[in-house]
Amino acid sequence: MEAHVYQCPCCGSNLQYDGQSGEMKCQSCDNTFPVDAIRELEEAEHIEAGEAVSEWDMGDSFEAGAEEGLRAYRCPSCGSQMVVSETEAATSCPYCENPSVLPGVLTGAFRPEGIIPFKKTKEDAKAAFKKLCKGKKLLPGGFASQARMEKISGIYVPFWLFDCDADADMTYRATKVHTRRQGDWEITRTEHYHVRRAGEFRFQKVPVNSSTKLDDTLMEAVEPFDAQDETAFAAAYLSGSQAERYDEDRDTCVVRANKRIQTSVEQCCRASVMGYATVTPVRSHVNMRHGKARNVMMPVWLLNTVYKGKTYTFCMNGQTGRIVGNLPVDMKKAAFWAAGLFVGIGAAAFGMLQLLL
Repeated sequence: MEAHVYQCPCCGSNLQYDGQSGEMKCQSCDNTFPVDAIRELEEAEHIEAGEAVSEWDMGDSFEAGAEEGLRAYRCPSCGSQMVVSETEAATSCPYCENPSVLPGVLTGAFRPEGIIPFKKTKEDAKAAFKKLCKGKKLLPGGFASQARMEKISGIYVPFWLFDCDADADMTYRATKVHTRRQGDWEITRTEHYHVRRAGEFRFQKVPVNSSTKLDDTLMEAVEPFDAQDETAFAAAYLSGSQAERYDEDRDTCVVRANKRIQTSVEQCCRASVMGYATVTPVRSHVNMRHGKARNVMMPVWLLNTVYKGKTYTFCMNGQTGRIVGNLPVDMKKAAFWAAGLFVGIGAAAFGMLQLLL
């Protein structure tokens, strides 16, 4: 059997019971600690966390069969599967911009449980893109052209919205530091604390992108969506827009939902630990229970542009107007700008040197 060694919370050296003080004393830094405090600390930090519990009700909410008024096709260029209204005979793929004529045969369908309709128009998206490009001196000429802005597409992106209850138990080591002067000496006193936080949380409508065609980081960047605007799904909402059928089921997306929920719980608990100089997490245990998920379509304006072999993306939340995007740099303009800056700095330095001589 392995012998147990009590360690100093300050420096990690061995602790021994000091009969004179009646406390545990460090053999290295001479700090002393009440026996009960060390025992409680040892017990708290050696609790077996066990495997986190994650219970989700994955009952079938997808209605099999074709949805009237919808037509699906697969882009012959990039393979993306799109769903549009049956009134549309042609469209442009929002991912590769390949123009396609829609086949007359229904190839796939789905029925979301809800949808958040577009509030921002294409004119709003074009204005936001133009504003994003405005003042960018190194942007390639003509990048913000009217022809390019016309390629901005409205697309309904599939999300799983997760509801669950969570309970958490967090443990931290914390310190408070006090400094005072005594004659020629500066005396620093450090107090060590064992901090514990536990509580119950309820999460509703935690969004997780369920399309592999759209980057998860990009979709999270245009969040949040206001769930108050969610309405019952109707095919009429898709008229004039494109829609992506989800290709990641709930069992796949629940992994990311668990991660987002756990991160939120940990941040909430950590924010409640205040008034300490340092706070170090020791143990984190979060259980998710009574989980449920629904498939809901979210509105996004999207523009993908390929410039010199690299794809640049502009994305706008079709409900709130929040935007995210990256823009290309014209290397010739950048070189001229750098050369001009170098010449300007050199001229200024030469002038200052002349004044000093």
